[in-house]
Amino acid sequence: MTPTSASCHPRGEPRAAVGFSLLEMLVVLALISVMTALAAPRLASTVRAIGTSGDRAEVQRQIEDLPLRARLQSGEIRLGAEAALSPLLELPQGWAVSTLTPLLVRDNGVCDAARLRVRSPDAEEEWVVAMPDCQVRNAQ
Repeated sequence: MTPTSASCHPRGEPRAAVGFSLLEMLVVLALISVMTALAAPRLASTVRAIGTSGDRAEVQRQIEDLPLRARLQSGEIRLGAEAALSPLLELPQGWAVSTLTPLLVRDNGVCDAARLRVRSPDAEEEWVVAMPDCQVRNAQ
């Protein structure tokens, strides 16, 4: 009779299998790789969208702060149609804001209605500046 692993083990007790086989480890690694390949593009687009929404909120906040800036400098802010608003604002990288209609913010902080063109690295939007407090909303 040929010895088996059970017969070679001391005291005749069978040896317990401990750990994972190489094949099991390779299958798990392959599954993790496939799941990562499926999730990574969506995760990247989600991160980009979060960054863009933060930049959009910052640009909107700066435009809504124009009445405060006019009151502090005791002078009105007047821009004609097709004028760049970018010199007045600290815009994120790749962003630009220009007027489509004249923008007037009086020295007392009252804002006339206006339309703005906002360019981000990904898109171009039209925003509306509302009277009397320069609240900004998307034109769509």
